Amino acid sequence: MQKLHNKSDDPHIEARLEAILAELYSFYSQKIDMSLERVGRFLHQLGDPHLNLPPVVHVAGTNGKGSTLAMLRSLLENEGKRVHVMTSPHLVHPTERIRLAGELISSNYLIELLEECLAVNRNEPITFFEMFTAATYLAFSRIPADICLLETGMGGRLDASNVVPDPICTIITTISKDHEKFLGDTLPKIAFEKAGIMKAGAPCVIGYQTPDALRAGILDVFQKQSKALPTDAPLFIYNQDWFIDPLDDAMHFKSSEYDFTLNRPNLLGEHQVYNAGAAITAFDLINKRMNWGMTLSPDAINKAMGIIHWPGRLQKFAHPCITKQWELYLDGGHNDSAGQFLGTQAAIWQVQDNKDLHLIVAMVNRKNPREFLAPLLPYAKSLTLMEIKGEETSYDLKELEKIALNLGFTDVKRASDFNQAILDITDGKDNGRILTTGSLYFLGNILAEIA
Repeated sequence: MQKLHNKSDDPHIEARLEAILAELYSFYSQKIDMSLERVGRFLHQLGDPHLNLPPVVHVAGTNGKGSTLAMLRSLLENEGKRVHVMTSPHLVHPTERIRLAGELISSNYLIELLEECLAVNRNEPITFFEMFTAATYLAFSRIPADICLLETGMGGRLDASNVVPDPICTIITTISKDHEKFLGDTLPKIAFEKAGIMKAGAPCVIGYQTPDALRAGILDVFQKQSKALPTDAPLFIYNQDWFIDPLDDAMHFKSSEYDFTLNRPNLLGEHQVYNAGAAITAFDLINKRMNWGMTLSPDAINKAMGIIHWPGRLQKFAHPCITKQWELYLDGGHNDSAGQFLGTQAAIWQVQDNKDLHLIVAMVNRKNPREFLAPLLPYAKSLTLMEIKGEETSYDLKELEKIALNLGFTDVKRASDFNQAILDITDGKDNGRILTTGSLYFLGNILAEIA
């Protein structure tokens, strides 16, 4: 199994990195302030590294960005390509955010890049994400690779990653309500922000969209954004230009050129089938645009889909407090469509073995717990609520408990310690299943304690 991060064993190096990160957070009072002005200014001071990158694939969306990128990375690396990757946020350690030609960045090299950025910035206002993105582009411009995969931090149009003028391809995954304060309070407004990554002439893969999003007209938003560019961005839309369907133990991919029955990806959940379809479609487009001459074959796809590494997404986890009769899963879902995806998986589990499902949930107060938890209500035997350690925006447990009870959860309790929460759930019960979810920050807490 691939390692989660590349943290140094030297405590002095890690102390230096922690001090640098603290300094980055001090430059700007607002943690989130969507703009391209600051990052554009800073990148120019660095020598415009974003203009000297290998071919770029840029991914936006509310759900599925990281999973789709992990699948696309696996498809590319399976063909021998050297792949740079930028993702966010990290679960345990900042080295998770950057892969250089397939390898996680080291703490030492990350320190070197950030110190160079600090020297150039000279304490001018800039957000943490903007500075980190600039440092990533600096690394990507200096280390040879065949392709760069970039994940937006939030939105798209004004996201700090959206400074590359000519990506080879863009991808927009599932749109859902999230970060409404910054992206808008309707699905079309959110879709407009995500569509801001489209660039003239660059094909854009549109992934699976929920029925609510389709009824709201987000495909019209994407078409309008494409036509507003100097040259249309050709759209390749799920269920129009390409199709993928989950089967009992497989998936069926179809386009104008291909008709394959494939193995499912090794990431659990029917939603990952749809993410796989977007990754396969993007891989084919990239291959053609780059004139690589690779053959899209079921054997190659199956091999790549069987070795994907993307932790915290319905990840089955071996925990010292869990016996063989119990299963523990970790998932960072936190919004309405993530709740729907998890509800679908809970229904599948119920049919498979009808084991009791117990939820352990922590969330930040920027999210909507009602919309997230409602799809899980019919399947949950119990709900344990926790706070996210070190996160000032962690949801107040009294308020979260009130919301859960009003939704209809009956066995609701609070816990201050994750291990004890597991022991309380499993005590006196022969078997069952625990799903820990609600926040990637929460999963980071858990993984940091166990790692």
